[in-house]
Amino acid sequence: MHRRDLASLSALALTALALTALALTALALAGCPEEPSRPSGGTAAIATTAAPPAASVEKPAAAPQGAEAPKAAAQEAAPAAPAGKGIIKGVVKLTGKPVEMKVPAARKDAPVCQDKDVLYNAVVVNDGKLKDTFVRIAVRGVPGSWKAPDAHAVVDQQDCMYVPRIQGVVSEQQVDIKNSDRTLHNVHTYKGSETLFNQAQPGGAAPLTKAWKDGIIKLTCDVHPWMRGFVVVTDHPFFAVSGDDGSFTIEKVPAGKYKLEAWHPHYGLKTADVTVADDKPAQVTFTYAGTEPEPAENKDELKGLW
Repeated sequence: MHRRDLASLSALALTALALTALALTALALAGCPEEPSRPSGGTAAIATTAAPPAASVEKPAAAPQGAEAPKAAAQEAAPAAPAGKGIIKGVVKLTGKPVEMKVPAARKDAPVCQDKDVLYNAVVVNDGKLKDTFVRIAVRGVPGSWKAPDAHAVVDQQDCMYVPRIQGVVSEQQVDIKNSDRTLHNVHTYKGSETLFNQAQPGGAAPLTKAWKDGIIKLTCDVHPWMRGFVVVTDHPFFAVSGDDGSFTIEKVPAGKYKLEAWHPHYGLKTADVTVADDKPAQVTFTYAGTEPEPAENKDELKGLW
C-alpha cells in the first residue's frame, strides 16, 4: 500500500475516535433521564415502577401482612380460652318448708290459658332438693375470652308459662323467644327495674331474636301476669341449672380455684369456693333454709297470684 493511502486511513481513524469521544462526553453531561417520583414506602409505589413482572406479582402480597398486624395484636390482648378437663358436680338443697305452689287464680279467666290447670313453678322441691337454681363460676372468674355459640338458645311460651323457667347463655348469644300458644302474649323484659323491650307476640308468630351482654334478664307478660322466666347472661360457658333432683354438673373447667355462685329466683344468691383439678370432680353443696328474702331482681313474684 502507498504511503499516501496509509496516511488517509490513519486520518479517518483519528476522526472516528474523536467523534466517539465527543458523543460520550455529551451523554455524560446530559445525564440519565430522571425517574418518576415515588411515594415513600408501601408496595403501591413498587407496583408503579418498571420492575420485571415477577417482582410486581410478589410485592403486593406484602400488603395483607401489614393488615393482619392489628388482628394479631387483638388476639394477644384477648387470649384464647383455655382448654379444661375439670368437672364441678353438686346439689342444691332446701332444708326448710317450701312455699306451696298453686294454680294462679287469673288463669281461669284467661282464654286458652284456662284450658289447663298448671301449677306455678317458682319453687319446685323434690325430697329436699331444689330445682331451677342457676349455678355458675362468677363473672370474670375464668381467665380467657369466649365467643358466643352459633347455636341459638330458645325460650318458648307453652301453656301460658315460660319454658324453661331459667337458663344460661354466653354474652351476646342469640336467644329465640317463641310463642307456641294459641293466644296473644306480650314479651316484657327487664334488667333490674329497667325495661329492655316490650313487644306483642301472637300465637305462632315468628320468634323474637334478642341478645344481651350481661345481667339477669327477667321475662314477663302483661296479658298474663303470672308468666315469668329468666335468662342469665355470663361472659363464659361454665354454668348449669339444677334439675328435678337438685343436681348440676359443669364440665370442661380449667384447673384452678374459683368463686361459685348459686342463684334462685325466689331464694336469691349463695356462694362457695371451689378448687378444680383435671383428674377428680369437685363436689359442692348449696343449702337454702327457705327463709331467705327474695332477690332484688325478682321481688314480689308470688304476690296476688292465689
